[in-house]
Amino acid sequence: MTAVAGEHIPLTRHRLAQRLRAAVLGPRGGGTTRRRASDAFRLGLAIVVVAVSIPVMRANSAAELAIVRALNPPPAAISWLVTTVFWLGSVGVVALLALIGPLVPRLTAIRHTAVAAVLTWVVCILIRALLGPSAGRPPHSALAGLNTGYPVILLAVAVAMAATALPYLSRPVHRLVWFLITVAVLTGVSGGQALPVNAISSMALGWGVAAALHLVVGSPLGLPTAAEVAEWISDLNVAVADVTRAPRQVWGVEQFTGRGTAGEKIELSVYGRDASDARVLAKLWRFSVYRDSGPTLILDRLQQVEHEAYLTFMAGRARVMVPEVLAAGRFGPSKDAALVTGVPDGPILAQAGADIADDTLDEILRAVLRLREAGLAHGTLGGDTIIVADQGICIRGFRSASASAPVSRLDSDLAAALAAMAVQAGAERTAAAAARVLSAEAQHKDLLPQLRQAMASRAGIEVPQIAEVKRVSWTNLAFAIGSLIGIWALIAVLSGAGSAFEAIKGASWGWVALAFIFAQLPAFGSAWALLGGVVGELPYGRCVALEVSNAFTALAGGNVAVFAVRVRFFQRQGYDATAAVSSGAIVSTAEWVVKALLFIIAIPFAIGTFHGLSTSGGAEQTAVWIILLVILVAGIAVALITWVPRLRRLRRQATSRVRPHLVNIWANVKTIATEPHKVVYVLAGCTLAQLVIIFSLGASLHAVGQHASIATLICVNTLAAIIGGIIPVPNGAGVVEAGLIAGLTAAGIPQDQAVAAVLIQRVCTAYLPPIWGWFTLAWMRRREYI
Repeated sequence: MTAVAGEHIPLTRHRLAQRLRAAVLGPRGGGTTRRRASDAFRLGLAIVVVAVSIPVMRANSAAELAIVRALNPPPAAISWLVTTVFWLGSVGVVALLALIGPLVPRLTAIRHTAVAAVLTWVVCILIRALLGPSAGRPPHSALAGLNTGYPVILLAVAVAMAATALPYLSRPVHRLVWFLITVAVLTGVSGGQALPVNAISSMALGWGVAAALHLVVGSPLGLPTAAEVAEWISDLNVAVADVTRAPRQVWGVEQFTGRGTAGEKIELSVYGRDASDARVLAKLWRFSVYRDSGPTLILDRLQQVEHEAYLTFMAGRARVMVPEVLAAGRFGPSKDAALVTGVPDGPILAQAGADIADDTLDEILRAVLRLREAGLAHGTLGGDTIIVADQGICIRGFRSASASAPVSRLDSDLAAALAAMAVQAGAERTAAAAARVLSAEAQHKDLLPQLRQAMASRAGIEVPQIAEVKRVSWTNLAFAIGSLIGIWALIAVLSGAGSAFEAIKGASWGWVALAFIFAQLPAFGSAWALLGGVVGELPYGRCVALEVSNAFTALAGGNVAVFAVRVRFFQRQGYDATAAVSSGAIVSTAEWVVKALLFIIAIPFAIGTFHGLSTSGGAEQTAVWIILLVILVAGIAVALITWVPRLRRLRRQATSRVRPHLVNIWANVKTIATEPHKVVYVLAGCTLAQLVIIFSLGASLHAVGQHASIATLICVNTLAAIIGGIIPVPNGAGVVEAGLIAGLTAAGIPQDQAVAAVLIQRVCTAYLPPIWGWFTLAWMRRREYI
């Protein structure tokens, strides 16, 4: 008995040591590191926060001053406590990480943390040298006696060290460190060691340095090794031997294989602490790139395992062979979540070879149809999730599956299965299997191009053709005349801009940078509007790329070309010509409706700021002449259409041709109106696109030392947009500038500053974006998105 007890003591001590280690350190992960997409996102976000915070600091905003007055100074009785907590959350965190670092096997964590600290300190010194010790913040009586220095080096270094070291540490330590840093920021503001914006920007600075370092050297996976899984999987009351890491991995989920007690094949899906990051970014990626963003976002690891197990059971009930679920739950000291399944022996479809039997191809499609009948979408169906076993076709990997799936997601499963089959058996044999098994209704034009022709010919389905892009020749003369008007207006604007260029030279470049950032955001808002303007789903990333490319399209061909490219894009995404035209019309109309609504809302608040147009300035005279010319041309056009018989006949013919399109557009509008979120997408996207342009104009005014209310800027921008929209000038060149300058001077802005602000804003919004718009347009054409 003594010998037996003696044998168990080392095991117990080992487990106790493992438990204690897990309380402080994260999973070893075999020492593997990886460059994560989330680090790139963090780096980009940090750069934006730091860039935006600099002009905010220089503005000494009333909100920031109000926060300082509310928190500073702290009560005299606890001032010592506030100071102590600040030092504890900054220097104390650095000391804590220095003590825990040596516990990590290998010295990787210590080296990376030290490098992050040094890099952050160097970056802080460089920023101070470039911007000055206060980053250009003007002195203010409310800030007397407070530390206005930027960056706050203690906070930046503490955050950089924490963000670098925490992937090696356990979640309780994560929470403790971030709690201390958060308290340090609050007490730092209260005790006068830092100002609110300075503190937030310094945290973003340290966070960005750590993210950049992780992109260079990688960060731990946060997943257990095969040895750790083999040791702790018994927590789930299942015995697995010969655990090895699978050759193919999915980010955030570690795949292992093993053997059960009877020698059967077992697969383990282990969700580590990176699982939430993987899920979020996968959702964002699918939302940006694909028409369907996939199943509902699940952040908790255990819920992800339960979701996969539930969908596996549901697929089994739909008479589809699936892996046997042996266990699901948390295991090990890090409480990772795992799904343990038994799978039949047999090759996956990707390894089945070209001699795969026709009966097997038919059975694959029948299995997909059974899932379809049950409303289950697999989400990642392909050559590695279909097992060709002796017992039949087995489908595995339901982590991205969804129940009550929309038809588009079910169609994607069918297309994915056909593509995987075609890779092994060829397009002709796959088309033959589809003709034998699938109904004609199941064969959609959204299937892969190589399969579409063969399947359509066998099933008798007409292959849909995309309408060719046609030049609108009758607009060439109008554009030529409009271009002459624009050149005339632009010359008139620049002829008196000598003093304005001096104002541009003395502009605050922090505000210019903010105006530039605002000027790039309309594409993201317009992309949201595109999502709402169609029935079904669109990939958000492609919509953003389309709107970026439209900056070049608008400069080259005006609003007509933008509308044509949007229609072409909708067709490339699988919509027929009628739906594409109606969707493009919905988005274009919504943009003007939003402009009108914003103008109506703003005019009561802005009417008092306009004092009439002076006729002494060249820009104002140009704007007045443009408005009179537009009215005159419109009047002549109406008179000719009304009185000339031939033009009346042309009007009736045009009306008869347009009416069917209007009927289709109205039907599409009614369909979209039944989905409230689509309406929100259209209105919110168009509103955001308009507001950021207005914010860009406001930032440009601040850059030259002037300002105007939002309501005033809305009115000025809307009237200028109307002038630019009526006159067929590509991108409104010249006429929009004249309208903006006239509106700003009427609102009390000195002419030189108005001209300078408008030139800054128009360069950022109209003349620089076409550069990267051209490259984006070329990329989209190569990818056949337009």
